[in-house]
Amino acid sequence: MLSMISLLSCTKVVYTNEQVISLYKTKNDVLKRFSIPTEKKMNDSTEEWLYRYDRNNSFADHSLVEYPNLSTINVKEFTRYKRYIIFMVDKRGDVIRCDYNGVNLAVRKKNTAGTFALVFVGLVLVGANYVSSQSFTFNP
Repeated sequence: MLSMISLLSCTKVVYTNEQVISLYKTKNDVLKRFSIPTEKKMNDSTEEWLYRYDRNNSFADHSLVEYPNLSTINVKEFTRYKRYIIFMVDKRGDVIRCDYNGVNLAVRKKNTAGTFALVFVGLVLVGANYVSSQSFTFNP
């Protein structure tokens, strides 16, 4: 039963986290998607942008959202956050590295056929359990 559930889950991954991150090749790509970074660190040949992520305020909602910020803070060392993405950009504006922790940007889509199959198999098992329990009669 557990293997059936894992094979027929309700969503499937279309693009992994690594595939999504690799789509951001230039400084402009990052700015279009993530807008203003939370913190920025400048070096001689590179600049690094940190985007902070947090959970929504709702206790029931477990999705991660980008922490809203109105301006970028220039720092010598990044603040330690639990969930973040850091893009390293060279002087030409190309993304040369990306580090992240606690953030999953994977793109998923609903697996409708898998969901229906899972519900059907569950109903069949419940029905079979009911029929088999009715075949046993207890005479006191």
